[in-house]
Amino acid sequence: MIHALRAMKVSKTGIGNPARAILLAVAVLLYVVAPATVAQTQDSPAASTQATAPQRHLTVQTNLVLVPVFVYDPGRMAQAPKEEMPCARAAVVTFFKLARTEPYLPKDCDVTEVQDLSGKDFRLFEDGVEQHIESFEAAAWRTVVRDNLGWHLQASATPRGIWSLSELSTLKKVPFVTTGFHVLGYVPRDAKEGCHRIRVEVNRPNLLVFARDEYCGGRSPSDPLVGTGQGKELERILASEKRGKIPLSLQGATFYTGGDHSLVDLSLRFSSNDLYRKWDASNWTLYARIGVMGVIRREDGTVAARFSDLLYPSYWPTLDQGGAKYIEWAKGTTNLSTAVPRLLTPGTAGKVAVSDSGTGNSTLALSFPNVANEIAPDEAAIKTALNSSDPFWLPTRYETQVDLRVGDYDLEIVLNDGWNFGRAKIRLTVEPYDGKQLALSSAALCKSLRSAAVAAKENAQANFAPQYVPLVSKDILFSPSGDTSFAKGEPLFAYFEVYEPQLAENPAAPVSVHMRILDSNTGNTKEDFAPIDAASYKQAGSSVLRIGRKIPIDRLLRK
Repeated sequence: MIHALRAMKVSKTGIGNPARAILLAVAVLLYVVAPATVAQTQDSPAASTQATAPQRHLTVQTNLVLVPVFVYDPGRMAQAPKEEMPCARAAVVTFFKLARTEPYLPKDCDVTEVQDLSGKDFRLFEDGVEQHIESFEAAAWRTVVRDNLGWHLQASATPRGIWSLSELSTLKKVPFVTTGFHVLGYVPRDAKEGCHRIRVEVNRPNLLVFARDEYCGGRSPSDPLVGTGQGKELERILASEKRGKIPLSLQGATFYTGGDHSLVDLSLRFSSNDLYRKWDASNWTLYARIGVMGVIRREDGTVAARFSDLLYPSYWPTLDQGGAKYIEWAKGTTNLSTAVPRLLTPGTAGKVAVSDSGTGNSTLALSFPNVANEIAPDEAAIKTALNSSDPFWLPTRYETQVDLRVGDYDLEIVLNDGWNFGRAKIRLTVEPYDGKQLALSSAALCKSLRSAAVAAKENAQANFAPQYVPLVSKDILFSPSGDTSFAKGEPLFAYFEVYEPQLAENPAAPVSVHMRILDSNTGNTKEDFAPIDAASYKQAGSSVLRIGRKIPIDRLLRK
């Protein structure tokens, strides 16, 4: 018999009673119904830090530099609201009619995005020297998530990092425009230290190009801020003793992957209301620079792993194209329906479109044509429309994964919005596992779940965070919650993995799982669940049992 502990906080509020918090622990006990030759012994590894399937692929970072590129046709912007309307309406109707068991694969309604490009249409330069483009992929950096809580957008521009944006279902808002882009990959011809300028050309005239404009040596696709100004600022914060003003909560869960490696799933939670952002009403663009960095250190202080990410870097097109449509649809008015983006800097009027000619959102402005040619826009109405768009852009959670070897580690993570920051720290322990004993992973606490098959189809179409390994049990995808504080009425699920002994001389023995909820302050049992037979979680050819269970939080609070 072995067990794993994972702490959680459950809050209870009642009329006439002050709010109180109960700190509990989930204890999962594994029983082997088999001969003692394959039973877990007292010397077996503590399972609170092990993890996922030995069949999972371990990603090897390379010196490949990934360059996101967005290409728009400003000549189509004037007609965009009219041309996009039928597509957008059809997408909304489809969204509400679609069953949760069916994937939502909307057509990209943004007619200003240039869709028919191939790798041959691009040229890429580093410090003025042309580079060979090794890879070319199309992707969408935002997709819609439909789960048990409702629906929201998620964004990603790195192989493993995922930003979950604000909840939209409570606001009855439906995203109808997906944001497509292309990803160019190249290996620098001369890998010099320091930072280098990147320029992207598209072999077509009169286009608007947004592209990553900087590369610094030592980066990996999962740590793109190394050496950059934003990265150095995050490193300074981590090296300081400052506490920060943005409240963060952090959960880490570890899953065995084979050999002496484990996959660590990290989830960071924060409030979008604590993040600085500013809308520029002159060109319908959002200013928000939300960066995250995590450093994992061994006990001797050396760095074992690190990651970073930046939502909306300076080259990112955070323009709310056709933003006036929000007013038109939400308020039934057409007063601003003729507002269209207008290119101010004709820097791409030559034979090619270049990413550094009038770089960034400042190249756009809005004009409002009428019979007198142009009138001044209604600033108050624009501000209302833009502020109502916040849930489409501001995040509330960040997830990523890292690979670690056996050992003890300290993880510290910082989130910065350019004005304020928050930081969090947790201890990680990866225990050794030789595959000869019964073992248990961490218990990841979750609030949201959805169909894994649906998520796989939606993410595959968008080429979304392709190296992120989902936590799946019986075709249900569980999303760990960065906030492990659970209130009455909220859903609470535990995802964990059981590793059966891989002994050729002994067949796999039946396994049962016994879950208990303990008060971590007193050690008293709050809830004792009946043991379950784990056979239904077994998959052919795998010694890993992936288990997801609902925890009745309301029943706990009554005790």
